[in-house]
Amino acid sequence: MTTTHEINALKKYVRATNFLATSQIYLKQNVLHKRPLAHSDIKPRLLGHWGTCPGINFVYANVNRLIVKHNRPFIYLVGPGHGFPAVQANLFIEGSLSHFYPETIPYNETGIEDICKKFSAAYGYPSHANPEAPGQILEGGELGYSLAVGWGAVLDNPDLIATVLVGDGESETGPLAASWYANRLVSPATNGAVLPIVHINGYKISGPTRMGRMSHEELDLEFRGLGYHPIIVDSEAEEDIYVQMTAAMDTAYSMINDIQTRARKGEDIVKPRWPVILMRTAKGWTGVSEYNGTKLEGNCESHQVIVNKCATDKGHLSALDSWLASYQFQELYQINAQGELIFDADISSLIPPKHLACGRQHLTYGGEVVRALSNPDLEKLSYGPEVPRGHRGYSMLKMGQWMRDAFKLNRDQRNLRIFSPDETYSNQLQAVFEETDRAWQWPIESWDEDMTRDGRVLELLSENLLFGMLHGYTVTGRHGMFPTYESFSQVVSSMADQYCKYVYASQGVHFRKPLPACNVVLSSLLERQDHNGYSHQNPSFLGAMLEKHPKIISAYLPADANSTLVYTERAFADRDKLNILVAGKKELPQWLSLEEARKQAKDGVMVWDFASDENPDIVLAGCGDYVTQECMASLVIIRELLPRVRIRFVSVTELSSDGLGSRKFKEKPWMMDEIFTQDKGVVFNYHGYPNTIKKLIFDYKGSRRFRIKGYEEEGSTTTPFDMGVRNGTSRYHLVIDMAYKLFQQGVIDETKHVSITTDMLQRLVDHRNYIKANGVDPVEIENWVWTR
Repeated sequence: MTTTHEINALKKYVRATNFLATSQIYLKQNVLHKRPLAHSDIKPRLLGHWGTCPGINFVYANVNRLIVKHNRPFIYLVGPGHGFPAVQANLFIEGSLSHFYPETIPYNETGIEDICKKFSAAYGYPSHANPEAPGQILEGGELGYSLAVGWGAVLDNPDLIATVLVGDGESETGPLAASWYANRLVSPATNGAVLPIVHINGYKISGPTRMGRMSHEELDLEFRGLGYHPIIVDSEAEEDIYVQMTAAMDTAYSMINDIQTRARKGEDIVKPRWPVILMRTAKGWTGVSEYNGTKLEGNCESHQVIVNKCATDKGHLSALDSWLASYQFQELYQINAQGELIFDADISSLIPPKHLACGRQHLTYGGEVVRALSNPDLEKLSYGPEVPRGHRGYSMLKMGQWMRDAFKLNRDQRNLRIFSPDETYSNQLQAVFEETDRAWQWPIESWDEDMTRDGRVLELLSENLLFGMLHGYTVTGRHGMFPTYESFSQVVSSMADQYCKYVYASQGVHFRKPLPACNVVLSSLLERQDHNGYSHQNPSFLGAMLEKHPKIISAYLPADANSTLVYTERAFADRDKLNILVAGKKELPQWLSLEEARKQAKDGVMVWDFASDENPDIVLAGCGDYVTQECMASLVIIRELLPRVRIRFVSVTELSSDGLGSRKFKEKPWMMDEIFTQDKGVVFNYHGYPNTIKKLIFDYKGSRRFRIKGYEEEGSTTTPFDMGVRNGTSRYHLVIDMAYKLFQQGVIDETKHVSITTDMLQRLVDHRNYIKANGVDPVEIENWVWTR
């Protein structure tokens, strides 16, 4: 039962944080409002989002109350992240800012001046949640990701509760809507819990929200249908909202504790009905109610900066002055002899112990909290020397075996998971089910395969939800993989971008330590989406991510299974990265021994001596497994037609926005000439869009010698080989291009050039006629075997 003392303490705490949030938005001086405001106190440029701040502060205070009461770790994720002045106000009061920034944000008036002057200022503090702010694990500027990240953070953290404040505007986004389904995946026996609080303040930036116009009954039915136990808190109800909220938080905590206790005693909890608090408060609550006939509080007009002409308009300034005075901030603190702020006893009673403050939660900082991964033995998994070069095998099957062994080796550490949008089998990773299962908390039928309550594989048909969970899992120190169909990875492109921004912005923050990499695996590649058709033929994610910072993004395109094993091991060893591994799931020739694959991975670019001649007349390059097969097939053809021509084959297996190859390779610019020669023509066959490679080699002085081949946005339901034909990446097209380069260089004459081109064009016509008549590729293409 909540006491009157607790309610009074909460009200004082929220008054204090509302005051500090408002001061950050408006004031550059007189930040404690010790005298009436003057125009000169106001910032010249007012930026920020006031409307959501009171709700953020109200929830933060109530979370602190539970932390103090139960001595249990919580993290607090704010979906409407542009309410950052509220987050920063709480971080100041709890002492997290002065702990991490004692010189710039001390626990005194100087510290408050700092956060006020620098909020939303150039080279100051951003307007949204960010890695510079203690305890934050999400770049809060883009809506929709908070709940999924919260679910990921509590996986394998059984004591942790992630309170996630979900905005009602944010609730209209696809990623957030899908995130409610995570309750199907997270076992209460071995994981922490998420306490979602939906902040229904009724409005977005310029209009009402869907939830804001729903009745209590409609909200209750919706969330019960999603599998939750809704608890409604409403500021318009007769009972004091502070009393309502403490009762709601106590009930929610009790429900979480009960579900977890019963599950950990061995009870099979089917469909655990987690609590969700549906909290109605007015947008801009406690601010200026109305001004000049315009309703502000409880309206979209309070979304950003209200009374925004305070620097020049007396009426606006007077309204702000009265607003700040209403919080009576002067009553809530004293300044001791050392100049430190001492908040009154009621507020102090809600400040958690230092190690439990949300801004000091050690799980959010990386470094020592990272649970190291034990790696499988590649010697045992790889295709060994007894396997002849050109033997056909499966890259994704080998990756699945690596993951299987990694699950076994790290069973006790509980530090590894797969987040798969319902495609673990389809992407040929099924070996993992020899060691673990898919997690599922709802009914499991007798015919369901590989499903248990506590599996390490999380499958649900939502890329958004699972990528968000991977984000939360990795930034709290664990390791994960997100395998998906290449064509659908673009669904999470913006989420991946936000993840990269979070990691990059963390680099210069002294208390942020290295985190495990976020590993995205692209399979079911466009070259073998012949059966699914044009909609499934899309390598856009790869190109989009290769625009990002080279220290954060690496794209690995292994040419065969042994290379896939090497790059899988590297990806999981990386820190502060988003890695993209691109590997086909169909049977393909195997080119490299494990030793050769490791050697190539050092530079990410290598001349394949076994397929190359000395002193080449022309260079052929491949980047991607299917296109590499076509390169090798074209070498066989052109050597039959031009036995005296010398050819070099170059395999490229790593890309970043810096260019081709690894950082080690890029640190030696002269190696581009050494690998690709100084003056010979180069035909480059690439898995994705040609423009991606064109941009990466733009600054290379020899780029004009390159003829880049790749996906030209041509496709349909067709045969596998015809996919390459339609996009000009087939063996016959490569021979045509090499012959043209050789003719340009004077290596062959016009007659030979015309003869070879005519021959290849006829083969393409013959192939089209064959597949139209038979529906499949010719056997000699489908079962092609490499010979040197």
